[in-house]
Amino acid sequence: MELVFALLMYLGDPPILKEHLLMSSMNECLKRKRISMRSTNNAKFQCMKVNAVIKEGKIISISKADD
Repeated sequence: MELVFALLMYLGDPPILKEHLLMSSMNECLKRKRISMRSTNNAKFQCMKVNAVIKEGKIISISKADD
């Protein structure tokens, strides 16, 4: 596992993690979060530093980072 920035998307009530996207930096993540929030009103987005298994430039699985 490696420590990376991820954009997380939650759906439902209670919110359930549905997607995660690898980001190059927190700045890039916040930009993408703002764009995503404008596009939809039924999802919640969060930028977070996570421990992730990365394969071919994509996040396969994640766990919360212990900061």
